[in-house]
Amino acid sequence: MTCSGEPSLYNSLSMAMQTLKHMPGHTSREVLIIFSSLTTCDPSNIYDLIKTLKANKIRVSVIGLSAEVRVCTVLARETGGTYHVILDESHYKELLTHHVSPPPASSSSECSLIRMGFPQHTIASLSDQDAKPSFSMAHLDSSTEPGLTLGGYFCPQCRAKYCELPVECKICGLTLVSAPHLARSYHHLFPLDAFQEIPLEEHKGERSMFVVCVKMFSVWTVMFLFMTLSTVVLAVFIRFQLL
Repeated sequence: MTCSGEPSLYNSLSMAMQTLKHMPGHTSREVLIIFSSLTTCDPSNIYDLIKTLKANKIRVSVIGLSAEVRVCTVLARETGGTYHVILDESHYKELLTHHVSPPPASSSSECSLIRMGFPQHTIASLSDQDAKPSFSMAHLDSSTEPGLTLGGYFCPQCRAKYCELPVECKICGLTLVSAPHLARSYHHLFPLDAFQEIPLEEHKGERSMFVVCVKMFSVWTVMFLFMTLSTVVLAVFIRFQLL
């Protein structure tokens, strides 16, 4: 997708809503907007769209790179998100990191055993005589005209086609996901313990002297630095050979 012209919160949120509104009830429907403009060029009333986002339980958060914008404040407040304007680069990284972990589930979220399907993305060849173009089920109720395509994700239960995952099948209700989506969910359910920094004086392992700054490092740190430097040198050498 190629973006050009004036920024439009309305168009961006409409596109995100077309995907997120098909998510099952147990999922977290979130949108994170990184906004640097002071204006938004919208084809319709964005406050009506904010009401629709709230009705679909889509949470919108905004990180502003310039001054505060009124419409972003209303958007975040009405949908239950957050709106912050960065102070500097470190504050920007802090705000981004804050959105990595999903928010706590609300009491109204659905909770039950979930049957899942793991479809593989298939693309039919134009030379295949049995290949027939078809519509994606996710685009049938969208405002844009759906296009015929040969490939997609096909539901293993009813063979309905979708162009992206995760999604809840409109025909049979099966939740369609991929293995990486499941792994990310498991990672947030059982996060790693906080790392405990050990001072160098308390380190009992073998140490080595770093020649450049004459400081003491552990053997594993020296090995890591050597491997990183070797990788960079190899990448530069390969690029030089290609040129």
